[in-house]
Amino acid sequence: MKFLKFIVIVVALAMLGSTFTVDAKVKKRRSTVKKEKQMKAKTKCTSIKSKCTQTDQCSLDMVEYCNQGMMMTPVAQMRVERKDGNVVFVIKGTTTEEKEYMIDDGEQILKDALKIIEEEKMLEYKSSYSLKASERVLDGETWSFRAKLADGRSVSSHGSNAWPGGNGLSRIGKLLYDRAYELLEANHQQ
Repeated sequence: MKFLKFIVIVVALAMLGSTFTVDAKVKKRRSTVKKEKQMKAKTKCTSIKSKCTQTDQCSLDMVEYCNQGMMMTPVAQMRVERKDGNVVFVIKGTTTEEKEYMIDDGEQILKDALKIIEEEKMLEYKSSYSLKASERVLDGETWSFRAKLADGRSVSSHGSNAWPGGNGLSRIGKLLYDRAYELLEANHQQ
């Protein structure tokens, strides 16, 4: 009887030992997988220039920005995009339909926007930003931002009374709003 108890204990310990070995292997594999994911994430977050091997792959195909608050403004949404071999500026007013403008400086606007996107790490924006339920307000400001690069990468982000860190949105907004108002003013004078 003592011998049988001894064998049961030895078998039980052997099984526990193999379980510990399996658990250690699983933990080691999980750790390796986690490290691999972290390395991929770091690689994804490298600068746009290092991901591009050809100049045309580093270009921006489209950038769009919209910012609306309680005050009505003549311009609600702006988009600069490549279309049929040209670069067009699309403006949508608060109370008007989209209007498309052919622009000569479109390539420069896209280059300037790409520089801002890279410097401000805007490709890393979350898809949505909002206040906690306890902090919500009925008025305030909403925004949206989208961009698409020639190499297929893109970002689509929006928010309500909450923003990502940095100055990316204000810089993109200024770049596009300044040009939009120039276009509207020139068109109005004609």
